[in-house]
Amino acid sequence: MIRYVLRRLLFVIPLLWALTLLLFFYVHAVPGDPIAGMLGPNGTPELIAQLRHERGLDRPLVEQYFTWFFGLFQGDLGVSLITGAPLTPLVVNRIPATLQLTLAGLLFTVLIGFPLGYYAGKHKGGWLDRILSPAALIGLSLPVFWIGTLLILLLGVQLRWLPTAGYVPFADDPWQSLRLTLMPALVLGLHLSPFLARMVRVSTSELMREQFVVQARIRGLLPRTVNQRFVLRNAILPVLVVVGMNLGALLGGQVIVEQLFNWPGIGRLLVEGAVQRDYLVVQSLILVVATIYILVNLAVEVIQAWLDPRVRLT
Repeated sequence: MIRYVLRRLLFVIPLLWALTLLLFFYVHAVPGDPIAGMLGPNGTPELIAQLRHERGLDRPLVEQYFTWFFGLFQGDLGVSLITGAPLTPLVVNRIPATLQLTLAGLLFTVLIGFPLGYYAGKHKGGWLDRILSPAALIGLSLPVFWIGTLLILLLGVQLRWLPTAGYVPFADDPWQSLRLTLMPALVLGLHLSPFLARMVRVSTSELMREQFVVQARIRGLLPRTVNQRFVLRNAILPVLVVVGMNLGALLGGQVIVEQLFNWPGIGRLLVEGAVQRDYLVVQSLILVVATIYILVNLAVEVIQAWLDPRVRLT
């Protein structure tokens, strides 16, 4: 087990370094000058040159990369090219809102997708299974903004059960914070749960045909015992895979949901940085999200290897 973890860690380190290279030079290849865009028509060539010098944009790209790269080891993501404000506290202040929405979205994904997929897989060919397959395909094809708009109109405008937008830190007002989190998290859960349901359904239906499950039934074990001890435990593995695959998407890809519900998370900050052509904001946020995504997937692989020793052989 230790050798497996060390082998995966040795793969992650060069991957993260290659990611910094790709991000930096790809973002800087995007056309447009953030300083000229910030100043607009009032920017004179002298003022643009002065601000470019103050922000370090007149230095060679390789020098800019190593300055940013070595600053990462000290927890310094750099400064905003537009405002000159340090990025580390700016990103740290957005993380609680993003984590709150991400964890709530994952919770809804599991609560909706796992029971449906598990029951459909146990009763393959039943009425729920016949409904779930086309419903999952429809759910996967529905855009996030359409689901969000529909819930706002239904739960917020028509029924007035939930507030339609805003964010309150959980420490300030737990009840209002949960009410504001419920609708955007439900949107994410409805969007991602069909994928989880399909994976759990396939996994459960295959488990029901496995030899060890059939033999357990032949030995006379109660159906509830067979389901809990042999089927349910192994059906949880796809949940770990989906969590690892979707966590990165939730951390940085919930841009539409954050915009729709006026949620001050990392995704919204990423959009603001891209619109302003703020290179350091974009590359630093993508790096943070990608690093979390890689580390979470590493943790998921380790948990999978612990639960299923066959994974260690791959």
